[in-house]
Amino acid sequence: MVTKCANPSCSASFQYLRGGKLFLVELPRFSSLTGRKGRTAEYFWLCDQCCSELTVTVDASGQAAVAKARAAG
Repeated sequence: MVTKCANPSCSASFQYLRGGKLFLVELPRFSSLTGRKGRTAEYFWLCDQCCSELTVTVDASGQAAVAKARAAG
């Protein structure tokens, strides 16, 4: 459940869908029960201020991470 901005240095609380940007990110997962690799989707939210400069990505270790958004063009 999304409760706050995904940017660790931001304390903005999630209250409404109209503010900020919601990201659906597919993360790799390993099931110790079946021994299989898979994927799971999780939602992350960036507030209005953070989403103007940042995006949510998957880092090299397969964890969700906040990174600078690339400039359009």
